[in-house]
Amino acid sequence: MERVDIRKSPNYKIFMCLVVTFILSRLLMAIMVLVYNNVMGTEHSFAYLMNPWDAKRYQFIIENGYTYPLDTDPQANWAFFPLYVIICQLVKLLTFWKLDTFWVGMIVSNICIFVGAFFGIKYIFNRNNNDLYNQYHTAQVHNISDNNWVSENVIIWGSLLFAAPYMFYCSSTYTEAMFIMFIVLFFYFCQQKKYVLAGCMSAAASATRIVGCMLVFALIVELYLDYVKSKTIAVTEFPFASKSILKSSSTSTLKYKITALLKYKFYRIKNFLYEIFTTPKYLIAILLCPLGTFLYMTFLRFFCGDAFAFKHVQIAWREESYVPVIGVLWKACTGQIEPRYTYMGWFCIGAFLVYGYMISRKYYSMAVFGIVSLLVPLTSHVMSTCRFTVGSYVFLVGIYELINKIKNKFLVCLIIVLLVLIELYLLFLWYNSDCWLM
Repeated sequence: MERVDIRKSPNYKIFMCLVVTFILSRLLMAIMVLVYNNVMGTEHSFAYLMNPWDAKRYQFIIENGYTYPLDTDPQANWAFFPLYVIICQLVKLLTFWKLDTFWVGMIVSNICIFVGAFFGIKYIFNRNNNDLYNQYHTAQVHNISDNNWVSENVIIWGSLLFAAPYMFYCSSTYTEAMFIMFIVLFFYFCQQKKYVLAGCMSAAASATRIVGCMLVFALIVELYLDYVKSKTIAVTEFPFASKSILKSSSTSTLKYKITALLKYKFYRIKNFLYEIFTTPKYLIAILLCPLGTFLYMTFLRFFCGDAFAFKHVQIAWREESYVPVIGVLWKACTGQIEPRYTYMGWFCIGAFLVYGYMISRKYYSMAVFGIVSLLVPLTSHVMSTCRFTVGSYVFLVGIYELINKIKNKFLVCLIIVLLVLIELYLLFLWYNSDCWLM
């Protein structure tokens, strides 16, 4: 029996490159603790500095559970979804409740972001290298056995997932890392046509953060694209869409062309909906997507009498009322509120541009999810939209595609170094609990 050399496996190459990048990024975080303590004249621990603000709320929920309805705290912790808490409690149970809660949260987060990074780059490699995905005209097809190409791309990807701006959230007791992992697995299983598993990942994401429900839109897009690929019907097959009409450019036939195309689109969408409702696995996958949120709402209904308590309690954080999305962005981008929110407003504009680029690169489902998940917080405020956007994962895929399009290796290295330096600056602000990160 021939012995298999695991070191020649593409998965091994990806794993080892990610391990190196991950270790280096965490060493930088540890060094920044020393820098911060030296500059500020403090002696805080790594766990203390990495876990300000909401991390303390997660610590409380992990140790004590959710706030009782009769509690006097106006910022009741019902806004924090339960799956991350449950996983941390299980890990803490394995240590007989001896390990510090912050370290438990950080261990869970770091494992989650590493898993997310691994399957995320596998998704991208599959898309750009498998013949199944060569219908994407902009795809760059390479040989996966090319060690240099794999290493370069994995290092770029690892730098984005482990050391890009705002990715320090994925090392603290926050839900970002777990949320990213479930989103990555959702798109990975969609790519493998395992839609029920993708629905399960969406259910898990929706039990981690409310925006996870929005993956249902990405799933519908994936199902539609799969339907169009597998059951393509030529326009010219319709009796009302003859070749002479469709190819004619005269004004007299223009309305016939439009009618033919509209009827064709309607016919295709009608057939797609029929297939959804007559294919159990598709219907189950769609129904699974918001399951995590529905289960949490059921718990809240019996726990505090309000299934939407996670939403109603938000008033304790956000009192302002603006016109949804447009009004919020207008107020922020024109400097009518705090300077930090002006920055966040323009960051959101940049995010929408990235999603537009992703559409041009045919990342349709990811772009749809990114846009919808950004519109949700913009219905009330731009507060924390930077971390929400980066934490939606798909934004990072867009940035990776933009960087990967650059042929000049020196410029790519310069961009990665610049992103890491920005991350280190933000990390210093994070250690200092600076309001610019809120």
